[in-house]
Amino acid sequence: MEKNIRWDDLRVAYLVASHGSLSRAGEALGITHSTAQRSVGRLEKALGTRLFIRHQRGYQLTDNGRILAERMRPLAAEMQRLCNTLSTSEQTPSGTLRISTVSDFSPFFAPLLHEFRREYPQIRVQIVATDDVLSLAEGGVHAAVRIGAEPEESDLVARKLLPVGLSFFASQEYADQFGLPQTMAEINHHQWVMPTGDKTKIPAIRQLIEQVSPEQVAFQSNSFNDIEAAVRAGMGIGPMSVMTLEPPASGKQALIEVNLKLVSEPSQMWLVYHKDMRQSARVRALQEFMLRRISV
Repeated sequence: MEKNIRWDDLRVAYLVASHGSLSRAGEALGITHSTAQRSVGRLEKALGTRLFIRHQRGYQLTDNGRILAERMRPLAAEMQRLCNTLSTSEQTPSGTLRISTVSDFSPFFAPLLHEFRREYPQIRVQIVATDDVLSLAEGGVHAAVRIGAEPEESDLVARKLLPVGLSFFASQEYADQFGLPQTMAEINHHQWVMPTGDKTKIPAIRQLIEQVSPEQVAFQSNSFNDIEAAVRAGMGIGPMSVMTLEPPASGKQALIEVNLKLVSEPSQMWLVYHKDMRQSARVRALQEFMLRRISV
């Protein structure tokens, strides 16, 4: 006998598996907790098997639930790409454009996106700010602004934008109290504000970390926005990109650049999107704008 299985129920179950809870899956789909619960129950009844074990911390997958999640992942991505292709083939740029970008670049991108919206007022911009590399193949975002090496995936289109340089800065308050290092031999006479995680792989930062004593590191964060705030507060000397520096507000002193002769090759900024998005008027508009405004 043919089972009466609804695609919507499969989609709900897949998102419950991905998010680990009915509530978060419901939020992603714009449905209520009870509606999501009914979908999961209906699917389990139609299949004649349990997909989840309910407990206080969420929904844990059974063996069959794991099979469902693994097999549904490429199907869900393909359906999302299909929907994106169908919904973005318009002639006039309009609708929602979702862009992922490095979380620290908000001060840099906000004015640019304001200009972009002036040119294309029918486009609504949604930013996904994250240091993770989101999959463009799954269709969760339409385009991404990435920093680093050129993406090598054959199904991605990458357009070169600006090089992103890095330097070290201190506040006037810090300089007045402790002075500034003139050579690398003096770095352990100073306090430092340093990044963590993948940001420590940036050549100039890695070179400094290799030479500065751990006890001289006063503050660490995985966010350059946090690092800038700590440097402005006078906690120490820290690295940041000139393009992401916020202009000093009223009463706030400008930062002083510390000229350490470190080897620092600029990282490259890229606009990246899936090849299926080439016909999207929204993505084409973004590409033309970005290449016109910040491409070298």
